[in-house]
Amino acid sequence: STEDITALLTDNEGFRLLIPQAEQQLGKKLRTADLQILAGLYDDLGLPADVIYLLLCHCVERAKAQWGEGRRPTMRQVEKEGYHWAQLGLFDQVSAAAYLRTWSRRRQKMGAYMQAESRYIADWMDMGFPPETVAMAYERTVFYKKDMNWRYLNGILRRWHESGWHTVHQVEQGEQGGRTSPAKPAAPAG
Repeated sequence: STEDITALLTDNEGFRLLIPQAEQQLGKKLRTADLQILAGLYDDLGLPADVIYLLLCHCVERAKAQWGEGRRPTMRQVEKEGYHWAQLGLFDQVSAAAYLRTWSRRRQKMGAYMQAESRYIADWMDMGFPPETVAMAYERTVFYKKDMNWRYLNGILRRWHESGWHTVHQVEQGEQGGRTSPAKPAAPAG
C-alpha cells in the first residue's frame, strides 16, 4: 500500500537510497506502481537493496542487448527476474555476482551455439522439412543418444530427405512399409 511504501521510505535508509539509483538505471521517475514492485522485492521477497540494484542493472543490460541502446525493461520484467533470483536463493551480493558471472559466460558462448543451430535449421528448411518433422527427429536423437546431438539429428533428416520423406505422415508411412521413398497416391479409379 501507499502507507507501507511511505513507511519504507521514511524508516529504511537502504530502500530510500535504492530509489534514485533505480530511477537512474531505468531512466525515469518511478511511479507508485513501480515503487510497489520494488517494495515487494525488498519487503515481501526479502531481497536486500544492494541485490535489487544488481538485479536492476542486470535487467537493463539484458534489455539493451535484446532491444538495442536506450531500451529499458519494464518493472514487471524486473519483478519477474526478481522472483527468479529469490527462487535461486540470490539474497546477497556474493551469490548474485556469481550468478551474473555465470550468466554472462553462457551468453557469450550462446552466439557460437546459435550460429551452428541456425546453419542446420536453414539447411532443413531448404530441404522442405516442417517443424513437426524436425521435432520427430529431435525426439529420436534424444532417445537414442540420451542427449542432443546435432550431427545425429542432421543425419536422420538427411536420410529422410534422400528417401523423399518430409512430413511426419511420409516418415511414418515409409517406415511402416519399409519403403525407401514416400507412398505414392493411388491412381484414380477409372
